[in-house]
Amino acid sequence: MARTDKLSKLVALYDDLHSALANVEDERALQLCESWKKIRPMYAEPTGEHPRSALATGMEQGLRETPMLLKSLPPAMRMQAAKALDLAVTTHYPEFTEKEQARLEKIKVRGRIRGESEFYLARHQVDVLEGNAQREQELREWYALVDEFEARGQ
Repeated sequence: MARTDKLSKLVALYDDLHSALANVEDERALQLCESWKKIRPMYAEPTGEHPRSALATGMEQGLRETPMLLKSLPPAMRMQAAKALDLAVTTHYPEFTEKEQARLEKIKVRGRIRGESEFYLARHQVDVLEGNAQREQELREWYALVDEFEARGQ
């Protein structure tokens, strides 16, 4: 029977994400895929040196930072990668999406991005929403928040 703990979900998520990134024609995307291939065994087949919960916590933090890594991709490829990330998260670890949506809602209610972590979360949201005509108004709101944060020079 397959494991369904947080670590197993995260490994499956990263597998899907990096499979999608392998189809992005960009050197940086391929470097991310190569990095995942090298470190994957440590997470997929832990030796006991690090507890599964500690590995999962580290991977979850890495997941929060993934939009920062994707930022280096050209815009069209970044949008493709952001959608692949969103699909992988939704498929394998929807609880994460719920937590991140709560963070996004706090930003919207506050009407202001506070800090780099929130900026990258908001920037990722922009990438996910771009090209979705049904959510154009929401996209404009996120653009305004992102632009305001960048204008502050944070």
